[in-house]
Amino acid sequence: AKRCASQAGATSSATMASKRGSLALWVVLALPITSLAGSPASAADLQRARERVPRQAWKGTDFGEMSVVLTGWLRKAGHRVRPCSEWLVDELRDLRKRLAQEAETELLAIYEAVGDRRQQRFTTTEDLETHWEEIDTAVESSGFAKLDIMRRDGLCHEVVMAWAHHLPVSVQHRLTAEGLSVPSLPLQRHHMADHLAHSPDVRRVLAAYDQQVSCQQCHTGKISDPAWQNATLPLPLPVDPVHPGLERKRACDFQSDPPCGPCDGLGGRRTGDGVEEMQAMPCEALSGPETPATTRGRYPSLATVHLTGETRIPVAVRPEGKGQYPPLTGTLALGWEGDYMRMRYDFNGLGSQVSVQTYEQAKKQDVGATLGLSTKSGTCVCEASIAGNMHVRSFEASDPLDPLQLPPEKGGAAYLGRVRVHLDGDVPESNRTAIADHYMKWAFHFLVDADESSPSFGLPLRLYGPFGVRQVFDNWQLGDPSKARPDIWKMPAGCVVKAPACSVFDRAAAAAEELVV
Repeated sequence: AKRCASQAGATSSATMASKRGSLALWVVLALPITSLAGSPASAADLQRARERVPRQAWKGTDFGEMSVVLTGWLRKAGHRVRPCSEWLVDELRDLRKRLAQEAETELLAIYEAVGDRRQQRFTTTEDLETHWEEIDTAVESSGFAKLDIMRRDGLCHEVVMAWAHHLPVSVQHRLTAEGLSVPSLPLQRHHMADHLAHSPDVRRVLAAYDQQVSCQQCHTGKISDPAWQNATLPLPLPVDPVHPGLERKRACDFQSDPPCGPCDGLGGRRTGDGVEEMQAMPCEALSGPETPATTRGRYPSLATVHLTGETRIPVAVRPEGKGQYPPLTGTLALGWEGDYMRMRYDFNGLGSQVSVQTYEQAKKQDVGATLGLSTKSGTCVCEASIAGNMHVRSFEASDPLDPLQLPPEKGGAAYLGRVRVHLDGDVPESNRTAIADHYMKWAFHFLVDADESSPSFGLPLRLYGPFGVRQVFDNWQLGDPSKARPDIWKMPAGCVVKAPACSVFDRAAAAAEELVV
């Protein structure tokens, strides 16, 4: 990879030297990048360009699935596809320039008129070459080895985007008939740097890559809220200068090197986003993942539990701006029964949130519906959920509702070991010493009571996300919550319905009544 990078840099430098030495070549390079465009766009091509939101068949539930789906469509269309990892940077750049020459101006004009992400970032070949020279210089001077792969992967994304959106279908088939191949889309998403510990050179390459993979914003996920559509995790936090190692307690995930240990990522009481704005929960590692867990990473299907802790406002995957961390007190009720998955939060003094989703909806990535009940105003509003219900088996590798089944090293469920912790809840029942099995998935950390003498053995003790919730559980009551609260899952009369998805509440209520009968 280093050799390829050096060759790419040398080639680019030589090209720039040649440009400076030849006025004639400069004139050619300064021409508009689409001056050799081919066949005119068809009505179908133009209609596709005007559609700013991809149809569901062209989406994935996360970055990796998006790449698989879109690469699959290239193959179904009869195009030759080579794995991105087999391409050299120079090959990708030559192909990118060829596609720029073949691009249809009518399509580009549609994107430019509305500021669409599919628009060309560079209008002349000279601009493109200059950008590549800057990237090559940054890669070579950064000393960050992963930038070689990031540079190549970014080009694969950019080439596929240009092929799919800048060329009429007729041109695509002509180029395929000429023997051209296109790269597959990489499954791994490299991450933007959020920390000043990275050099300007690294940040330059990361910024360029982030532009190249912008297709993720449209093709990934069914999540309805735009603020949540990019679930890509930030890079691991830099070493804390005051208390080295504290950063790994605040946030630790599958990207961390070395990998997260039994006491990493468990966080603590937080007053702000900074590493030093957290009181880490005391933890002692008793054993690592080499000793099998005696519990499972799951919630009970039918139960109610009291919880305390805090949550970030706003909850974030990649926090922007300053977050607030108000205290959290309330109850969680779980009603996974029959074909329905139900979850309800009742927050003291604030209100309630009730979510319902069917198993069939979950399999189809249909998020179901959520209603919000305000204690202060007495109002009720039902809308489509932002995301599907939390799976009761979320932290199990065999979770049947996980469509990706990622390995632990890529964010899938992982068992990190057994720990002795002093739980940091706000009531005596959850502010005590406990023995727990530690599970991790993506950026979330889950503790399950592993003390066989404990009345809560095998039940969740704590859930933590570095820029989301810290929930410490106490007083689990197993059994159907609707036995004590018959209306717990029902939509109140007069609730404002804002989405057709809310009909799932009526269906769930009817199903529950049939079970009672």
